[in-house]
Amino acid sequence: MSQVPNPLFDLAGIMCGQFGIPFWKFFLATLIGKAIIKTHIQTVFIISVCNNQLLDWIENELIWVLSSLIPGFDSYLPTLTEKLHAVKEKYLAAPHPVPSNVKEKWDFSFASIWNTIVWLMLMNFFVKIVNATAQDHLKKQQDKQLAKKVSASRH
Repeated sequence: MSQVPNPLFDLAGIMCGQFGIPFWKFFLATLIGKAIIKTHIQTVFIISVCNNQLLDWIENELIWVLSSLIPGFDSYLPTLTEKLHAVKEKYLAAPHPVPSNVKEKWDFSFASIWNTIVWLMLMNFFVKIVNATAQDHLKKQQDKQLAKKVSASRH
């Protein structure tokens, strides 16, 4: 699940911690998913999108396939390619500069609510990690003390 670039799958890590998945099992699965699989998929995608020769070749092949397989598509083809080229030019055009004196107002939106919920979950997760680590350390100390008392009482 880690190979899909979706932030909801990142919450899977929180759930793994909540359900006690061992760290190294989770870490190795995440490493394989993100560092090996996801990285290569994204690299191929970016190279494909940024390569104008490849995009032109794909466009020509797609036009050839669609015009040969769909009867009557030739009549719509010039209009469709014109619209696609307009979208491509708009995408490749430089963005308009934004004046520096414009102040952004705080927007109370679904995104801000979602971000707040995610931050609260992450803080809760962090607190639980610290608490569990402290409890584990305390348990180990108590086990050592108990073992010392048991061995001292036997002698």
